[in-house]
Amino acid sequence: MGTFKKEYPSIAETIITECDIYTSNGRKYHTEHAMWDTGADTTIISSRIAQYLKLTPYQQGGISGIGGASNANIYLVHILIPTDDIITNVEVMESDFQDYDVIIGTDIIMFGDLLITNNNEKTTFQFRTPSEGGIELS
Repeated sequence: MGTFKKEYPSIAETIITECDIYTSNGRKYHTEHAMWDTGADTTIISSRIAQYLKLTPYQQGGISGIGGASNANIYLVHILIPTDDIITNVEVMESDFQDYDVIIGTDIIMFGDLLITNNNEKTTFQFRTPSEGGIELS
């Protein structure tokens, strides 16, 4: 439980943080390229993470985005977010995107309060867990 704050030197087009992906047997993948996306219902990991962690899909599901719709492998992982909270048993979908390692979706974001401000031509991103039901983060 905690608050994470990241300040960008200019207006940020995307919110990028680090996170860790863990398997049930303790394998870990650390990335500094996790994009927070309020438009994504589900958290998505890159194919390179799935391969590195030697994940085995437990089912397939439909995924759609800018490139259209397709089937994707679904895995169960644990995700350590920058607040030092670990979200367990997260169903993540696999995608072959190249720009990010992880897209953090609303399935993770719903566990806390998210605030993005753009002031003095700088972006500040804050995320707090657990949610306290307000919009003011300090």
